[in-house]
Amino acid sequence: MKSTELELSLKERVNLALANHWKAAVGIFVVIVVLMAGILILDAVRRNRIADSSMMAEDIQDTYTALMQEQPEDRDYAELDELIETAMNDYSRYFAAQRALFTKGLVALEEEEWEPAASSFTELAERWPESYLAPVSLFNAGAAFEESGDLDQAAENWQSLVDDYAEVAPDAPEALFNLGRLAETRSSDDEAVDFYKEIESRFPQSRWTNLAKSRILVLESR
Repeated sequence: MKSTELELSLKERVNLALANHWKAAVGIFVVIVVLMAGILILDAVRRNRIADSSMMAEDIQDTYTALMQEQPEDRDYAELDELIETAMNDYSRYFAAQRALFTKGLVALEEEEWEPAASSFTELAERWPESYLAPVSLFNAGAAFEESGDLDQAAENWQSLVDDYAEVAPDAPEALFNLGRLAETRSSDDEAVDFYKEIESRFPQSRWTNLAKSRILVLESR
């Protein structure tokens, strides 16, 4: 008997195993099919969510743009507020939520509501640091904090922008200049000069470089 088993070919042994364990083989096959179907369904749902999120983000942007073309006294934010709330609730992990928070911050800036503006922009930058909206949100948050009188938070946001996004953010030179301004308000002239010189060395082609050079001359001549 033992010699007969050894003489069986690989194909014959596989066929024999399948014959003896066909129920288990069918069960494994069914599980694999179900798993593959589940993966395909989840991927289709995710793609649909992404597409719906993109459309929602466009609706928010279009509605905001249309409002900004109206006179301030004629603006009715009800539709935009509803779109923003829907995006935040239904697409909290997608781009629509980013666009909603960013637009919410812009509206607050328009209304000179500095603390809500800073809150929206800061939340966006913290939740989605990889988003292209993150650096501009940090810049806007800094501006809102400065308007509200919180200069420390303004400086913190602009410093974060410079530290994390200097190579990709067009606002980085202006953020450095703002840090220099704030240093001057604290009578920290040496610190201000350092910020201005950093603009000169890192962003020689920026329009802020000439302003930085002017401030350096003034501060070093005192």
